[in-house]
Amino acid sequence: MSFKAKVFYLFTVTLGALGVGWYLPTLDYSSLNFNFTVLGLIAAFAFFAEIYEIEILPRHSVSVSTAIYLSIVYIGEVSVAVALTFPAVFASESLMRGINVFRGDSSVLSSLQKIAFNTSQAIVSIVAAAHVFKAVGGHPPPFVAIYDYLPPMLAFLTFTVINISLVSGIISLAEGENFLYQMKFSLRNLHIQVFSLGVLSVLIAVIYASSPWNLILVAVLLLLVNTSLRSYVNLREQAKQTFEMIMDLLNERDPYTHAHSESVGDLTEAITEKLQISPEKKEDIVSAARVHDIGKLGIPDSILLKEGKLDDAEWEKMKEHPVLGAKILSGLKIYEGAVDIVRHEHERWDGSGYPEGLKGEDIPLGSRIVAVADVWNALRTERPYRGALEKDEAIEEIKDMAGVKLDPTVVEALLAIVESQSENNN
Repeated sequence: MSFKAKVFYLFTVTLGALGVGWYLPTLDYSSLNFNFTVLGLIAAFAFFAEIYEIEILPRHSVSVSTAIYLSIVYIGEVSVAVALTFPAVFASESLMRGINVFRGDSSVLSSLQKIAFNTSQAIVSIVAAAHVFKAVGGHPPPFVAIYDYLPPMLAFLTFTVINISLVSGIISLAEGENFLYQMKFSLRNLHIQVFSLGVLSVLIAVIYASSPWNLILVAVLLLLVNTSLRSYVNLREQAKQTFEMIMDLLNERDPYTHAHSESVGDLTEAITEKLQISPEKKEDIVSAARVHDIGKLGIPDSILLKEGKLDDAEWEKMKEHPVLGAKILSGLKIYEGAVDIVRHEHERWDGSGYPEGLKGEDIPLGSRIVAVADVWNALRTERPYRGALEKDEAIEEIKDMAGVKLDPTVVEALLAIVESQSENNN
């Protein structure tokens, strides 16, 4: 981590430790109006909710445990909220990070740092939310007037903003990504899930006030919601894997196309990182790159596998493959951001490409990135009509295309990657 990241990390962990050290010793079980059997069940459910959080988008997960922690704040006990949040988050993080260490996916030090940070940011967020709840006149349910719902909503907003700020802050400082972008990305793409958790937190508190045992019914409902959402996310991922498997089938017809798509996908990912493309756009672009030649399924073997150059009629038929690919992907929710990228991947900066002759920045950015990765891989691999170019020859060739056939900014990013790879190999 950079110096700034270390300072931010230590600041967050220190605040979290102070929160635990301040509130846990003040916990007076004899004066609390809680059913501790139910509270124990809630704690257990929060633990499992943390373990089975759902990654809706890359590095962005949702867990119903947030609603559970905040509901305890609304019932009126910040010390109990801390006593519930601390062990649930710490235990779940320890279990998950421990498994990663056992598998060799993470070092012990890195895992300990993540455990400390994630536990601390949860404590800091819940304590801040509790203070806001009290400051604006919040009281335990039942909530009889409409303004009774204002304090819990403000407390939830406080929790959300601080939670996202701390997570976005460490990502920004540790990985060099824009802080405001991380914030806006989370709020823009997860606003429905975030709002739902706010409503659930109030619902849990209200139901607890009517009868603590009714929370068992809520737990069943939350389990069903979690299972349904997890199934949707899994189905989405499986659908994407299925289309990538279809690309594998091209290996039976054309081994070059299969290997080419894999290489173009990897290089496209490197270019998007170099250009600091936002995560959601990066996912669409890389997904498009890995299936950009899927339209070749509709090209006859006599053309696709022909040795030597294609004649004019054959070339016109080959030029249909990006449109065919876009048609195959269209209508699929998981590929909605990839359709235009695939369709326009063969457009050229000077307008000489196909299928629509777009030029310059009228060509989707994703298409321009995939095009550069596509051309570079083609230059560096053996084709039926010519041999593979040496690296220096390929560099000169693609430099000549910059600003003519290819986006010069993307070519510059590619060349920086190639140069970095060469230095690492030396």
